[in-house]
Amino acid sequence: MEYNRTLTNNKKASNIDIPINNNNDESSTNPINTANAFNTYFTSVADTLLTKNFFETDTNNNDDPMTYLRQNFKCCQSQIKLKNTTTHEIDKIIKSLKNKTSHGYDQISDKILKANAPFILSPLTYIINKVLSSGIFPDRLKYSEVQPLFKKGKKTEISNYRPISLLPSFSKIIEKIIYKRLNCHLIENNILVNEQFGFKEKSTTDMATHALLNNIQLSLDKKRPVGGIFCDLQKAFDCVNYNILLEKMKYYGITGTAYKLMQSYLHNRYQRTVIKDKNLNKVFSSWGIIKHGVPQGSVLGPLLFLIYINDFPIAISKIAKSIIFADDTSIIITNDNKVDFRNTLDFAMIEISNWFRSNLLTLNYDKTYFLQFLTKKQNEMQQQIVISNSIITNINSTKFLGLIIDSTLSWKDHITELTPKLNKACYVIRTLTFLRSSEVLRMVYFSCFHSIMSYGIIFWGNSHYSINIFIIQKRIIRIMTNSNRRDTCRPLFNQLRILPLPSQYIYSLLLFVVTNKKLVLLNSQIYDINTRYNNNLPLSLTGLTFVQKGVAYSGCKIYKHLPLQIKNISNNVPLFKFKLKKFLLRCFL
Repeated sequence: MEYNRTLTNNKKASNIDIPINNNNDESSTNPINTANAFNTYFTSVADTLLTKNFFETDTNNNDDPMTYLRQNFKCCQSQIKLKNTTTHEIDKIIKSLKNKTSHGYDQISDKILKANAPFILSPLTYIINKVLSSGIFPDRLKYSEVQPLFKKGKKTEISNYRPISLLPSFSKIIEKIIYKRLNCHLIENNILVNEQFGFKEKSTTDMATHALLNNIQLSLDKKRPVGGIFCDLQKAFDCVNYNILLEKMKYYGITGTAYKLMQSYLHNRYQRTVIKDKNLNKVFSSWGIIKHGVPQGSVLGPLLFLIYINDFPIAISKIAKSIIFADDTSIIITNDNKVDFRNTLDFAMIEISNWFRSNLLTLNYDKTYFLQFLTKKQNEMQQQIVISNSIITNINSTKFLGLIIDSTLSWKDHITELTPKLNKACYVIRTLTFLRSSEVLRMVYFSCFHSIMSYGIIFWGNSHYSINIFIIQKRIIRIMTNSNRRDTCRPLFNQLRILPLPSQYIYSLLLFVVTNKKLVLLNSQIYDINTRYNNNLPLSLTGLTFVQKGVAYSGCKIYKHLPLQIKNISNNVPLFKFKLKKFLLRCFL
């Protein structure tokens, strides 16, 4: 659906005519100079960080990265085999491509590729099978165009941008073929660790957040001190060392022709940066060689990064629990008493720092934080962590995968941040009220309001601060239906087929529970006796209120009170979703 972007102030990010500060602190508004400055920075950032890290460190860590791997991970005995592809597999991959007109340096877009698929399937199959059998990745497909994507901070600082690679469409097809074979090998041999939640099939941010919060709640329930170290890695994807990556791949059974192919894929890659000038004309930098890093925007890049960082959770597993989403690394540390907890914190920070340094990844101590988790009755314990002459900052709340988690898990800070975003959505709907139909307004609601409100709702939806979000939701419903501010919203929600916040919380929570039953046990798995309550989820024993508000406890409790006919279809998720939403809409009337 298209609508005027000026209504939402959601202007498409652009790097048109940006003055960039270079190393000499001189400002350049010349587009060609800007493009070259970006390209130089992107291709040299790993060397710069490595040099800085080498000179600033004061620890004597000489561990080889493979030493960590061999000590903590059993060598994979199974060797990967790259089976040939077929025209059917390639045709399926091409059909799955989006009809995008964007393209790499060869100017062949996915849209053009899809239109000509019937004419190129046979020769393309032959070429890709040659690639798989010879272990040589075509040199002409190693050239990428990079677009700088602004993250945050000052727009004049190059370090506030990250590179997004535009690869040739043919490269994406070959990468998808290789990806399937690599991923299949990793899954069959159970190589990827459970602590990693990013870029994995059927893995979500909700699952990662639940793993983090569940560890915290279980520790506090046992009255054990618990804290989290939230690490910030500088340019992690750009700093992947090819030699270390290839050695790890070989250890995981990616040998022979597959190893040769990955070696060919990674080495002798080139890139140029493309930006637009004030007249919207493309401006290109000169080509630069890529010596480090996996291409961001590529098919294989994310999987290669997972392989690179895969042994980290096991390396520190004896002293801490890690939750990782791609390069977002969080460490949960707990112990039985305060003195041992203090010592564990220091030791864990040293081990974490040593592993990253050995793998040539840079931990940004200035943006790495420590958060002590407490119950409301506990007094705050100030723990100061010092590493490499840097002090890890103590904080009261931090952002984790888009959610703001505070020391007492009250969700006050997160809901405070949500409020202006949802008020902005109200303004958008109010602006469109006299221009669009109710169905279009409903579409805008789900795009601008519901997507923000429902994210992570299973964690904060039962906080007493959530009433503030519910008030905003009722306001937007009245706007959409042109109702009076004092009109009851019950029939309006049903009229629009929209779940109110409390019902949306229950809906999202129960969906999470039924799709992740491995996190809890059914009564039928505990008791041998066959009863009508076999499909219930047992409640854990806990006396802490905030633990009872956690996903596991709340989900099991609400699931227990569902009608039997809905519980009996929980294995059929699409039908369960349909019946549950219908039931919740009816209950709110």
